[in-house]
Amino acid sequence: MLFRSLAYLAALLLTAGRGFAELKWDRPVQSFQRTPADGEIEVRFAFKNTGAAPVTIRTLRPSCGCTTAHLEKKTYAPAEAGEVVAHFVFGDRRGPHRKTIEVRTDDAPTEPVLLDLRVNIHDSLTIAPALVFWKRGEPAEPKTVQLTVDSGRQVRIKSVVSSNPRLPAKLETIKAGEQYVVSVTPADTAQKESAEISVLTDFPVDAPRTYILHARVK
Repeated sequence: MLFRSLAYLAALLLTAGRGFAELKWDRPVQSFQRTPADGEIEVRFAFKNTGAAPVTIRTLRPSCGCTTAHLEKKTYAPAEAGEVVAHFVFGDRRGPHRKTIEVRTDDAPTEPVLLDLRVNIHDSLTIAPALVFWKRGEPAEPKTVQLTVDSGRQVRIKSVVSSNPRLPAKLETIKAGEQYVVSVTPADTAQKESAEISVLTDFPVDAPRTYILHARVK
């Protein structure tokens, strides 16, 4: 009985000497919308040591080889902040994907934190055709491009901008958030011309996408 009491007292003294340590995570679960053209995503998981003792992050273990994670350093003093930086490379992946990163620390080695990254990889906007052209000498009549938003989504076109004033582009809204038409009318077709027409959208919210279509006189 005396031995148990002494052991309990020793454990209390050890805990008191070590102090209380804890990492508080800002947003351990994060969700994003991306397109295949983005290729990859970098996500930052911020944390802060809210305890009274230093905390050392022992391991970061991503759920698959397409995801990596790194830290600036491993040990964080009381009140010190840091972040785990994760990279997810899409490859040929499409649709919704969930990647996790297991974080083990010295203050809770048997109870890891699971950082959760969720990415839906899809083209929210279909452009058809992506190229309009005229042959030299052809009548300088407008040609149109259809912009169609994926069913169930809302993507607003903020503007269209042509890189060549001789191939200006005009945006027409058929149904806001769902369907648009871009018309391109050359000044004339007497000589070769080319233009990149930027289609600026409001989607995704955290990284609005710009699409490119092409116009040529050839």
